[in-house]
Amino acid sequence: MCCSQRRRTLPLALSLLLLATAPPDPRFGVVESPEAPERAAELGIAWTRVRFAWNEIQPNGPEDWNPPWPAERLEAERQAGREIAALVLGTPVWARADPQVPGVPRGLYEEESRPENLWAAFLRRMATTYPYIRTWIIWNEPDIWDPAYPGYTWGGTEADLVRLLRVAYRTLKGLNRENRVLLGAFTYWWDAVYGRRPYFERFLETLDRDPEALRYDRYFDGLCVNLYFNPDSLYDLIRWHRERMQAHGFDKPIWLTETNAAPSEDPTWPVPHAMFRVALEEQAAFIGQATALALAAGAERLAVYKLIDNAGDRFANPEPFGLVREDGSLRPAFHAYRTAVQVLAGFTGARLVRRDRVTVVEVQKPDGRVWIAWSRTPRSESIILERRGTLRRAIDSMGNAVRVESVASHYRVELPGALCRQRVGTSCMIGGMPVYIVESALRPIREPR
Repeated sequence: MCCSQRRRTLPLALSLLLLATAPPDPRFGVVESPEAPERAAELGIAWTRVRFAWNEIQPNGPEDWNPPWPAERLEAERQAGREIAALVLGTPVWARADPQVPGVPRGLYEEESRPENLWAAFLRRMATTYPYIRTWIIWNEPDIWDPAYPGYTWGGTEADLVRLLRVAYRTLKGLNRENRVLLGAFTYWWDAVYGRRPYFERFLETLDRDPEALRYDRYFDGLCVNLYFNPDSLYDLIRWHRERMQAHGFDKPIWLTETNAAPSEDPTWPVPHAMFRVALEEQAAFIGQATALALAAGAERLAVYKLIDNAGDRFANPEPFGLVREDGSLRPAFHAYRTAVQVLAGFTGARLVRRDRVTVVEVQKPDGRVWIAWSRTPRSESIILERRGTLRRAIDSMGNAVRVESVASHYRVELPGALCRQRVGTSCMIGGMPVYIVESALRPIREPR
């Protein structure tokens, strides 16, 4: 998703630091929490992706240095206990190998130590300027191929992208072995919709031909994906990316670095010609569904794009993606994400149990488990779930209590039907509001040896 070009300039108050609390789980995040740190503290998220665009930091030449974030804002994130993952992208025109081709820097095929390798020099300066940042995401959505689209930032070949990643990996690891280098997210759909082979497959084939890739652990520690709007495809595509890696003889962690279903029906930001029709309630339902299915698919971490709308978003994005509106008011999706983070914090595993008229995900926790269930149809659906312990609570994504019939061997619960503003095949694209059934184990659950 294209990131906005302008930043909020609200003054940073000391009270924001006081609002910050210890994050409950390091795996839940949000994009660009420095824009509203007090709201990030309310959510309880533990990490944030922050964008560093080279073309904005050094727009006119190597002597420029225009940090996109005030130092005190990033320091506030550290004090709040939120890990910063730096997204690095956007080659300035002066640094391009070909001014007409975005992305590919001049000197990319020189050794990293040589000053002619402008990409290595920029990363070296970034990493020394922000030594506390340990996670570096290299580029974003390089599979967007339309020059007319605002998110088009990469015009190089697959071999160029491999080289870009190699230089980043060797440079950042050379400065600190604890630096984690992630391959920037692919969208998948920019190829699939137009009948093109997925960029990730083409990238992996190119990587296989690199003679030094195995020596340097294939130049990345983990893979990012950005997936939106359809919870079912989110689950399927996280697994698809893992299967593609396994087919090439390796497996690495997957981070869902962007997800959301932007509402087209928010009265403060109506979208008359939206790609998908999404009500505010459906955005909230999506957040719970996407979180559950991302965990079930094996995502190591996830982040919602984005925390808060800003003025630049109306140019960058036709729909409003913020959990928080620009005026500071909360969309229902904010409450839905807070509920998911609070209920699922500390999870040890998750699996998809069923996906037919309803979806059921089981999430394991050290002291019990959580059932997450929702209807995939416009009708309410009655389901029966196995009981193994003591029912602690049953709530929906808004935190409202849900009635559950509990007997010796099972629970019976009625799932509300979906609004179903948009269909995919015979199912609603976004199902009804999820229900969380939280159960304590009769005895402490031990992890298998």
